[in-house]
Amino acid sequence: MAILTRQAFKQSHWYTRQGEPMHRIMKADGSGDRATTVKDARRLKLLPSVTSVIGILAKPALETWKMTQVAEAALRTPKDDAETVEYWCRRVRDAAFEQVEDAADTGTKVHAALEAAAAGEPYDEEAWGAYVRPVLAYIAREGLVITGREKRVVNAGHGFAGTTDLFFTHGGGQPGILDYKTKKTKPGEKVEAYDEHRLQLAAYAATEYGDAYLSRVRAVNVFVSTTEPGRVEFVTHGDLTRDWQAFKLLAGLWRYVKEYDPRG
Repeated sequence: MAILTRQAFKQSHWYTRQGEPMHRIMKADGSGDRATTVKDARRLKLLPSVTSVIGILAKPALETWKMTQVAEAALRTPKDDAETVEYWCRRVRDAAFEQVEDAADTGTKVHAALEAAAAGEPYDEEAWGAYVRPVLAYIAREGLVITGREKRVVNAGHGFAGTTDLFFTHGGGQPGILDYKTKKTKPGEKVEAYDEHRLQLAAYAATEYGDAYLSRVRAVNVFVSTTEPGRVEFVTHGDLTRDWQAFKLLAGLWRYVKEYDPRG
C-alpha cells in the first residue's frame, strides 16, 4: 500500500521537452551547479521524470527502514559535548544514509557495465562479469532482439519523460521492455517486484508503443544482486493496462501536489 507524500526519498529528475536531462542547473552566481527545483521547472517548462512522478507515493516499509537507519546511526554516533544538537543530528543523518550513496555508486557501475555489454562494447569483465553474464545469457536464451538502449522517451501529453534501459522485440516482432534494478539480497530470500516497478514500465511502454499495445508488451524487471554476485532474478509482468491507468492518476496527483502542470 502506498501513501501520498510531498517528499520523495530520491532527488527529483527533470527533462527538457526534447528529452535532454536537466537534473541540475548552473547557480546564478556561476559558482557551480545545483539540483533543479520545481520553481526552475516552471520557468523552463521542464518535464518530471517517471520516477519523480512515482515518488509522490511513500512506501511504509521504506519509511520504517529509514527510521531504523537513523536510530542505529544515532547509537554509533555519540554526541560531542561541544557540538550543537542541530549539527549532531546532521551528522547522524549523514551516517545513516552513507550506505545508500555507496549502493547507488555500485548500482551506477553495474548499470554502466550492463549498458556496454548489451551494446556489444567492452567493459571490465573481471570486476562486473558476474553481474552481466546472467543478463546476456537471458537475452540470448529468450531470443530478445534489442531495438533501443538507454532511450529517452517524452510524453508531453501527460507531462513526463524518462530514460529506459532496453526496448526489444521477441517471438516474431512482439514488443517488449526491460529495466535493470540493483538490489541487496540475502540467500534464500525471494526477490519481488513492487507497484512502482510496474508503474515505471507501464509509463515507458505506453509512451513508446501506445496505449493500444500495452496488453501485448512483455515487461521484464531484471534484479541484479549486489550482495550475491552472480544472482540475477527476472520478473516478467502481465498486462500493464491497469498500471498505466494508475500512473496517469499519479501524474494528475503529482501536478496537484507540486502545483505545476507540465503538459502541453
